[in-house]
Amino acid sequence: MSGEAGAKPNLHISKHRLEALVDGVFAIAMTILILEVKVPVLESPRSAAELAARLAHDGPTIAAYFFSFGLLGVFWAWHHRLARLIGSLDVPLLALSLLFLSLVSFFPFAAALLGRYLLNPVSLAVYFPVVGLILATQLATLELARSRGRLDPEVPAADVLAARKRNGRGLMIFGLANIPNALRFGLLPAAACLAVSALLFLWIRRMK
Repeated sequence: MSGEAGAKPNLHISKHRLEALVDGVFAIAMTILILEVKVPVLESPRSAAELAARLAHDGPTIAAYFFSFGLLGVFWAWHHRLARLIGSLDVPLLALSLLFLSLVSFFPFAAALLGRYLLNPVSLAVYFPVVGLILATQLATLELARSRGRLDPEVPAADVLAARKRNGRGLMIFGLANIPNALRFGLLPAAACLAVSALLFLWIRRMK
C-alpha cells in the first residue's frame, strides 16, 4: 500500500492484505452460523407430523441463522465501502480493525445464543450489544483514519462526508430500534440508547 507523500510511515502490511483477512473472517463467520442448525432426529423417520413439529421447534434457531447471515452480509458490504476510503494503515487503525474482526468472529456465538434462547434476556443482552459494537467500530475506524490523515487523498471529500453520515445514521437507527429491547433491563439502558442516538443525530447535523 502506498502511503501519503512525505507523511507518517506506514505499516509493512498492505491494505489489500487486511481486506483479504476481512473477507476470510466474514466467510468463516457466515459459514459457522449454519452449524447451529441441526437436522432433527426422529423417533419415527417416516412421520411427517413429527418432522414438522421438530422443525417448528427449531424455528427460532433457523430464523436467527437467516437474520444473522443477513446482518453479516450488510456489515461486510459496509466495511468494503469503508475500506475504499482508507489509503494506508498505521498501528491504531490496524488495532481497531482487529477489534472489529474479533467482534465479527464472536458474532456466531451470539447468534447461537439468540437462536436457542430467544426469549432469554441474557441472550438478548449479548446479541444486540455485539451488533452495536460492530457498527460502532466501523464508525470509529473511519473517524480515526480521518483524524490521523490516513484517508485516500484521491477520494472526493463528498464521498467521505457521505460515508461518515451513513455510518452515523446506521448506529443511530440501531440505537433507536434497540430501545424496546433495552426496556427489558430497565429505564436506564433505554435512556442510554436514546441519549446516544440523540447525540449521533446532532453530530450528523453538524457535519460539513
